[in-house]
Amino acid sequence: MTTNILELEHITIGFKNSLFENISATIQPGTITALMGLNGIGKSCLLKTISRLLDVQKGNLKVLGKDINQYSDLEMAKVIAVVLTQKIHVDFMRVDELIYLGRSPYTNWLGDYQKIDHDIVEEVLKLIGIVELKNLLFSELSDGQKQKVLIARALAQKPTLLILDEPTTYLDIPSKIELINLLKKIAINNNIAILMSTHDLDLIEKEVDQIWLMGNDKTFHNGSPESLRSSGLFFKYFYSSESLNLN
Repeated sequence: MTTNILELEHITIGFKNSLFENISATIQPGTITALMGLNGIGKSCLLKTISRLLDVQKGNLKVLGKDINQYSDLEMAKVIAVVLTQKIHVDFMRVDELIYLGRSPYTNWLGDYQKIDHDIVEEVLKLIGIVELKNLLFSELSDGQKQKVLIARALAQKPTLLILDEPTTYLDIPSKIELINLLKKIAINNNIAILMSTHDLDLIEKEVDQIWLMGNDKTFHNGSPESLRSSGLFFKYFYSSESLNLN
């Protein structure tokens, strides 16, 4: 029996006030889940709640069968890794130095790296295909290369769940396709779950295992890309005059 990596049970999310209610869904290992919805609907808020950057307002949120609030910060960093959409500005830091920061949850208070840390960094450099970038400055890289480095840093944490907020935002079409294919390989080969918010429906539809859809009528839907498309929900929330505010 496969253990759910993530379980959402009728949760309410928000900042000071509730933004979206009654969200229920699960995620299993080795899968990719795409989180979709119009801008401002609450996608980033949901990702930050799952990452424990925001508190759950109501309901239950479990990671590996354990309530998320029962994890210490250190334990949490070993289970969930997050790459947010904001560009980061790092001057005078090499690519490999940035990736080593992903090993911080496993080092001692002096930040000393052991052989296993070096091995894992080399492993993710090869996995992401950026070995040739390791000695370059992060600031010298293209947007696509920077995104790969940030994902490599997250994978260096050896997470069970990788959360990505709009990972394809600053990329051109070929780079988007390359990244999505890479994420699929990572999920399957490493048996981890990936949850990513995205607007690129046409690019991701055949690559993801399920879609979480946050409707502008405050209803939450989840299912396979095929089932959601055949249900008409994509049209309702993305292409109808109501969703485009044309009526």
